[in-house]
Amino acid sequence: MKNRVAMLHAFGDASEIEVETQVLPTPISGQVRVKIEASTVNATDIFIRKGIYPLLKEKPPFILGYDFVGTIDSVAPDVQDFAIGNRVCGIIMTGGNADYVCCSESLLTLVPQEIKGTLAACVNLSGITAYQMFVHYAKVKSGDRILIHGGSGAIGDTLLQFGKLNNCLMVTTASASKHSFIKKSYGATALDYNDKDYWEDLDFVALGGFDAVFDFTNQKSFNRSYKYLKKGGRLVTYAVYSSALAIKYKTPYTFFKFGLDFLLMMLKLKWWNVIPLGKSALFYGSTDSRNQYPERHNKDMRDLFKLIGDGVLVPLIYKEFKIEEVVDAHCILESGQVHGQIVIKNVH
Repeated sequence: MKNRVAMLHAFGDASEIEVETQVLPTPISGQVRVKIEASTVNATDIFIRKGIYPLLKEKPPFILGYDFVGTIDSVAPDVQDFAIGNRVCGIIMTGGNADYVCCSESLLTLVPQEIKGTLAACVNLSGITAYQMFVHYAKVKSGDRILIHGGSGAIGDTLLQFGKLNNCLMVTTASASKHSFIKKSYGATALDYNDKDYWEDLDFVALGGFDAVFDFTNQKSFNRSYKYLKKGGRLVTYAVYSSALAIKYKTPYTFFKFGLDFLLMMLKLKWWNVIPLGKSALFYGSTDSRNQYPERHNKDMRDLFKLIGDGVLVPLIYKEFKIEEVVDAHCILESGQVHGQIVIKNVH
């Protein structure tokens, strides 16, 4: 048996990725080996590839892929909670874009057999991020008025689906080509962030305020998003995407600049929570949330799988790629044309 992997040889652009064939990994103490059905390529993978993801400790060469879905085919003798044949998913930061991966059993969640692997992959990182921000951080209630930046992305589209399910009044930002789908599918008002009057239009629709804002873009947008909140409203951030997208190669300067931008965001959030204006500003990190609240994470994943099984949540897949096409997947994601989730589907 072979193990094809998406190997990153140096921090940089997508040309630094090579698909290689390796020997099958062997699980060590506490680990299982998973035969992977599907994984994804997300914005976080772009940050990791460029070497600017704050939680990343590894240095190239290593295998890319923040998440995976598959079936356990080997276990270490001391594994207690999982067995060969269990269908599982996990978020592991690196290693998911491969045919096989070994990881700690503590990082796994059971996946129902009836859930399609590509759909399970969509909620493994993007879906859980949207769900936990919506439910636990923003605490959105039925009928709330919410603003979702990046409504055509994997996380943004999922937030729009949750908003529709909760009868929210929604405003979102997206390029003009995606507006018709967003309006028809979710009933949301969509603004084109490329339009010259974008900020004026956003100021206008923000009159009256929002109960919740989800923002991952840049400092200017964070400032506006906090301003748009009603009293009691919550701003939830989860990245500084514009800064990360502008970096092609990691250098001491670009890493420092991005780190400073990220630090400024975190300081703003702390400061805004000190000011007695009755608003909240929160940062969400999927890995931190999983590590701090593993039982909640697993329960939320079960809830997401039920929503998919019931046909209530329908992850939007932009395109499925083979693992040999992972470089193309990275390039397309960075192009800005993606609407929904990019999935790597394995054929064994």
